[in-house]
Amino acid sequence: MVSFFSKFDNQHRMLIALGIHSIAIIAYQLALMQMLSFIQWHHFAYMIISIAMLGFGASGTLVVIARKWFINKAEWIIPLLMILAGLFMIVTFPLSRQEAIQFDVYLLFTEFRQFPKLALNYILFFLPFFFGALAIGLIFIIYSKKIGVYYFSNLIGSGVGGILVLFIFSSFYPEQSFPLIAILPVLSGIIVISKKYYKLQIVFSIIALFLSVFFFFKPSDIHVSEYKSLSKTMTLPEAEIIHSEPDVHGVVNVVSSPAMRYAPGVSLSFRENMPVKPSVFVNAEVFGNIPKHDDNAKFNIHDYTTMALPYVMNERDSVLVLNAATGNALSHALNNDAKCVTGVIENSAVIDLLKNDFSYESGELFLNPKVNIVYQESRAYLNEYRGKKSFDAIKLPLLDAFGGTAGLNALSEEYYLTKEAFERMWDMINDDGVIVVSSWMDYPPRNTLKIFATLVELAEEKEVENIKDHIIGIRSWGNLSFAIKKTPVTDSEIKKIRDFCDKMFFDPLLLPDISDEERVKFNILEDDSFFNYIDEIMGDNRDNLYNEYGFHIRPATDDKPYFSQFMRLSSVQYLRDLFGPAQMPFLEIGYLIVVITFAQSLLLALLFIVLPLFFLKRTGAGKFPTLLYFGALGLGYMFVEIILIQRFVLYFGHPIYAITAVISAMLLSSGAGSYFSSKIQNIRKNASKVNLLIAGFLLLYAFILTPLIELTISSDIVFKIITGLLLISIPSFFMGMPFPLGIKYLSDNNENHIGWAWGINGSISVIATSLAMLVAVEGGFRMVILIAMACYLIAFFAMRIYKN
Repeated sequence: MVSFFSKFDNQHRMLIALGIHSIAIIAYQLALMQMLSFIQWHHFAYMIISIAMLGFGASGTLVVIARKWFINKAEWIIPLLMILAGLFMIVTFPLSRQEAIQFDVYLLFTEFRQFPKLALNYILFFLPFFFGALAIGLIFIIYSKKIGVYYFSNLIGSGVGGILVLFIFSSFYPEQSFPLIAILPVLSGIIVISKKYYKLQIVFSIIALFLSVFFFFKPSDIHVSEYKSLSKTMTLPEAEIIHSEPDVHGVVNVVSSPAMRYAPGVSLSFRENMPVKPSVFVNAEVFGNIPKHDDNAKFNIHDYTTMALPYVMNERDSVLVLNAATGNALSHALNNDAKCVTGVIENSAVIDLLKNDFSYESGELFLNPKVNIVYQESRAYLNEYRGKKSFDAIKLPLLDAFGGTAGLNALSEEYYLTKEAFERMWDMINDDGVIVVSSWMDYPPRNTLKIFATLVELAEEKEVENIKDHIIGIRSWGNLSFAIKKTPVTDSEIKKIRDFCDKMFFDPLLLPDISDEERVKFNILEDDSFFNYIDEIMGDNRDNLYNEYGFHIRPATDDKPYFSQFMRLSSVQYLRDLFGPAQMPFLEIGYLIVVITFAQSLLLALLFIVLPLFFLKRTGAGKFPTLLYFGALGLGYMFVEIILIQRFVLYFGHPIYAITAVISAMLLSSGAGSYFSSKIQNIRKNASKVNLLIAGFLLLYAFILTPLIELTISSDIVFKIITGLLLISIPSFFMGMPFPLGIKYLSDNNENHIGWAWGINGSISVIATSLAMLVAVEGGFRMVILIAMACYLIAFFAMRIYKN
């Protein structure tokens, strides 16, 4: 085998090629998720990626079956595989958009013909990962004696890829990112091109580079799901996209139509013309309507909705609007004589849009001297300014959507809607101030009950006496608004609220002296169950309702920040019988997709792991420890990565920053650890020690990570970056050691297991993604990190039971 290595001109070329190739693999994965989130939803992106990433498992399986052949042909196979990975990165997406195999995740539950299309999508997106992973796996096998150095190159490249993709997202449309990224694996193949069959490699390289240039300048058409907001909006008369730009947060589009009227649950007493407003979409989902602000406007459409509640009660000089989107609530506050309005918006592209290109259309709202626009995630703003600023009113965005959102945000971390977030809001309102949150009415009731339960528990946490004197609620035909006040509601405010309801044909829902008849004066519901649930939450039987209700309505917490996750696994069959299978995706498709993703990943991963066992009968003992060791590493590493991303979304204040920081810092630090591991002797003993050390770190983090984040979250940005990177990098450094140490051990004791070990690690990593989400939803973040700790303990024992 040593003589074989000499055929390469320079082993350093292979290290460089591996690093560049690894940049492409991670960048392509993130770009594919961005694109699939645009044309479908991020849940479908996870679904496809989970299968595509099984290419890593399949590559390990193939190497096990044909190990000798691959090793003998590796000199020209490795560069060819890299080039083929790049080629399929270019053509896979255009092929998937052909009408015959276009797939819509919504229709999966209603049309059987979607399943063959789904299978074809799986195969297509599987191919670039399969060829890319096969090249990496072969390098690991051939250079197993120096695995620490080569695994270092792989991880460093992956870390750089996570950073590079941010530049690509901010500068290019998703469909342009694929041919751009594909140049990298082709370049890797060219760097290590062999003299044998070099003509074949050159031909494929030229084809790939030609297609890369062609599809970059002439990208394939994108057909967004007909169920996404953008698609439905484009069916309106004379609808047209008047602005489009790429951004790290997603593709931003502005659509106009003379039929696009903005009336969010407007009162039936409204007699004016409905305002026509262009809408902003991010990743084909509506972000907000652009308001035409006018300080001297005769009316503001929100004055005819329940969202006018805080201004009906009293004057509000200072208003904080969280998740202010395109600024409708800011304009509403100004039209109600607010002297200072702060809007917190987490999308910088939208802020720039309304300050520049669409400044005139918005009445220069974002340039108004009374308006302060803050580019930040809402919860991060609350953490930073708690106790430093106070407001007369804090307004949250309208929850859910007219007709529901089918649980699309079920697995999104919504830290601004947790109990801890509301506690910070409470500390930021004046003595006579209010926190106001509005929601569309949903059936069965979910959002409305959960947000109300959050307000009630907030009042209890703050030791408010006679809670019913502090929480007000009013309801229209389509939505409702709650307001919680530090001091008791006054008789004057109660009268104003009743007069407003009568004028607008709204019904009081919660007042200190509310009567049953008053609740249904204008808007009658089919039954009284909703009012009964509201009263139960206010009463002493709240826990019984939480436990017995068909949906999760217990308030979200920082440990379980999934406010929009309502589905209970125990209630799925009951809900299916009640509403029918065709309606299930419209109740909560996000959660269902993750469950399906986990099930299919588990099934296919088992095939890729169990199947090779039949080909390992003559390879000696140690199959069970190999399965246990590398499976535990794959599960444990991904669990830690996912939990750190979720925790640092809260810390860094934005998902994009958290994902970039965690993935890049983890991979770079793990790469350094891998490089260090190449110097370690007595592998079996020291690998056990490293796994035990990692388990100790994770046990510590399970109890101190959140308090440390809370303690330093209000610090200056430089200190936060240093602290955050240290918290991520220290355990990650050691987590980069067990895999190369395990491969090195197999290289010395059972080389035939190396390809299988690579496949096990990749396959289990895929299962870990969806499994970690399910565990976090059901058990909380601490449970996820404790399971990760258990995985490294299993790896510790697995290494111990290997025979000397």
